[in-house]
Amino acid sequence: MDLTQADPLSLQGMMEELTTHPVNSNKFFQRFKEQRLSRDQLQRFLRQYHYFCKHFVKLLEGLLYKTPVDEIEMRVELIKTLHSELGSGSLEQAHVRQLERFARALGLSEPDLIQTQPLPEVESYLQVLRRLFLETDYLVALGAELAVETTAASEFQYLYPGLQKYPEFTAEDLAFFELHVQEEQQHSQWLVEAVRKTAGSPAALAQVAAGARETAEAWHQFWKGLDRAVFDQPSCQS
Repeated sequence: MDLTQADPLSLQGMMEELTTHPVNSNKFFQRFKEQRLSRDQLQRFLRQYHYFCKHFVKLLEGLLYKTPVDEIEMRVELIKTLHSELGSGSLEQAHVRQLERFARALGLSEPDLIQTQPLPEVESYLQVLRRLFLETDYLVALGAELAVETTAASEFQYLYPGLQKYPEFTAEDLAFFELHVQEEQQHSQWLVEAVRKTAGSPAALAQVAAGARETAEAWHQFWKGLDRAVFDQPSCQS
């Protein structure tokens, strides 16, 4: 069953489909957790992941701006998520800053990260989010953000234990990944609440489902691109 077949009246059914989408246990996640990667492979992963994280927050700001002024419930839940992404008011706790601390532990400088060229699948995913967040009906956009936060919860069940295999990384280096083991679940709950309060009809839920479906599939393609770039390319051992 996919979201096109799910009961459009059932938010629970939509969530069950998102949490069982193949992206939640894709090949990249499994290889990352089970295998020991070279420094070069870890850097390839981190460059692309950081590029996405940095640009995603700006898109989330755009989604908040585009949400209708009278949809206060939706705006409140989006603000919670954005506030969390930006460190709940602490510059050093902003998620992208935490990720950049890990980048430094990998030997990547700020200029290195700035020079990153996104993979086609990374750029495509960001373009899908840009279109859904900024150019579609706000209910479709809400479904897209629901899918972002719901499917993101799974990755840290693989990434964090995968990185704990490397004794050279300290707890501070891995703070971003440890934090998100629990935090993404909370983000997902906030977005579920936004849908519950905003999408009050079968037609509205159908729009939410359309945005969620497209986003989950684009996220799956994102990780297929990472899998190819990290595991299927020659690696400099280190």
